[in-house]
Amino acid sequence: MPNYNFPLVSIVVPSYNYEAFIEAALSSIFEQTYQEIELIIVDDNSKDNSCKIIDRLVSSKEYKDRFNGRLEFVQHDVNLGAHNSINEGIKLSKGEYITILNADDLFQTNRISELMSSLIDTDSELAFSRISVIDSEGKDISGDSELAANFVNIQNSIAGFPSVGWSLVPHNTAISTGNMLFSRILFNKLNGFRNLKYCHDWDFVLRALLLTEPVFVESTYYYYRLHGNNTFLKLNDVVDREVRVVLGHYFKKCRGKDVLNKLAPSPKNWDNVFFEVLNNSSLTKFWSFSKSPINLFVQFQQFMLDQRDKR
Repeated sequence: MPNYNFPLVSIVVPSYNYEAFIEAALSSIFEQTYQEIELIIVDDNSKDNSCKIIDRLVSSKEYKDRFNGRLEFVQHDVNLGAHNSINEGIKLSKGEYITILNADDLFQTNRISELMSSLIDTDSELAFSRISVIDSEGKDISGDSELAANFVNIQNSIAGFPSVGWSLVPHNTAISTGNMLFSRILFNKLNGFRNLKYCHDWDFVLRALLLTEPVFVESTYYYYRLHGNNTFLKLNDVVDREVRVVLGHYFKKCRGKDVLNKLAPSPKNWDNVFFEVLNNSSLTKFWSFSKSPINLFVQFQQFMLDQRDKR
């Protein structure tokens, strides 16, 4: 069968101080049933043994054979942040399609096959799947933790919205950067992930929503690990500002004429339904923020610089 039916998928792994999880993460990529994959690992100046573990694996004959030479490992001398590592890895990659695996999470073995099949069948440019929340030992804790149950409930809410895209506006129903597979064409149109500490994944998927209707795939899982050191648990001081930036930007753009996705939540596409859902989701204040002539993203970047200067 010609390789035309199996486009190359690049998997980018941003790594930072996850020596306890990195080998399992890479093994879940190694074991994918989809064969045409490329692996790019970008370590953002880890202080633990992550790099030693990665180097051992990528230097092995098994990994070289599995990835057919499509394997690259980059190490930073200084910490540049997750969004920079992701963007760098994607720019180094060659695949027609791209996905990310956070170094503390896992892919189900059929993941790439199922997401690619759905993208090709629907002619969409972005897909995401169900998540299963796991603990540090890999045990499913979706029913054991209030936080884990909240993530699952957020995804369960998708069925109650007029479209998959609509569900992404009140919450990031994709949950994680790693739970998205998208085309390189889409990535280039969006000019990559923006410099946000907590919401760069939500920002990316909302900007993508203006261009393509996402596909929600329930036949595979992204294993999202909660272990006490997750980045989002330490960033409560910037979350509110980032949410305002992300939703303000989306609402400002959705009023424009260049909304290519005809299902994207916008006044033009959904008429009165748009404001009804906004009211029911308590999002009207963000709609008001978006009317401001101030560039909220620039404002947020200045806030982060001010916070850094105070340290």
